Amino acid sequence: MTSILNRLVLVIGLAVSPQGLLAKDATCIWRTEPTDQGYVEVELSACGPTLCGTILRASDLAGQEQAYEHTGKRMIWDMAGDGAGRWTNGRIWDPRNGRTFKSRMELDGTTLKVSGCVLGICQTQTSRRVQ
Repeated sequence: MTSILNRLVLVIGLAVSPQGLLAKDATCIWRTEPTDQGYVEVELSACGPTLCGTILRASDLAGQEQAYEHTGKRMIWDMAGDGAGRWTNGRIWDPRNGRTFKSRMELDGTTLKVSGCVLGICQTQTSRRVQ
């Protein structure tokens, strides 16, 4: 009887919230790859039907938080997800040079590959999930 009840609860859960159980969710805080100066943490969150990312803080290579002129600025926007861990048709702003690029992302467990592209040539960085 308990087995049947457990299965029923699982089926009801899937019927009520299939997207929450099946979709890969990237909404959280991500730490970028370090540069020679350190790294930034970006919070990805829903912005209507897409994802956007805002710079939360910057830290040096020792992990000490540093003052950063771009804290609070939007860095990623218009990322449209497919529910399977891929987002496309977005934009990413590079604070190092002030340029904006077409962007896409791919989630794999606790890593997020973020690409900025110009004329079909992409540069990819891997970010790690913070929380």
